Amino acid sequence: MGILTTREKEILTYLRQGKSIKEIGRLEKTPMTSISRSITSIRRKAQDIEEDVQFFSEIGYVSLDKGHLKFLTADRDPKALSRKHE
Repeated sequence: MGILTTREKEILTYLRQGKSIKEIGRLEKTPMTSISRSITSIRRKAQDIEEDVQFFSEIGYVSLDKGHLKFLTADRDPKALSRKHE
C-alpha cells in the first residue's frame, strides 16, 4: 500500500502481529489516541481503495483474481499504453 505513511505501515505491522492499541502505544512511546487516529486513517484509505476498485471493476477496467488486481485488456493497462508511445 503505497498510500500509507511510514507510521501507518508500522502500526499495520503491529496490528498484523496481534498487538493491541495499548501495546502499540507503549512500543512507539505514543499516546493511544494517536495510534487510534492512525488506525482510523488506515481504515479510511482502505475503504477508499475498495470503492475505487469496485467502480473500475463495474466499468470493465479491472478484475480481481485471487486477490490480485488485473487489467482486463492490454490497451487499458497504463504500462502497456506507455510502452506503445516509446
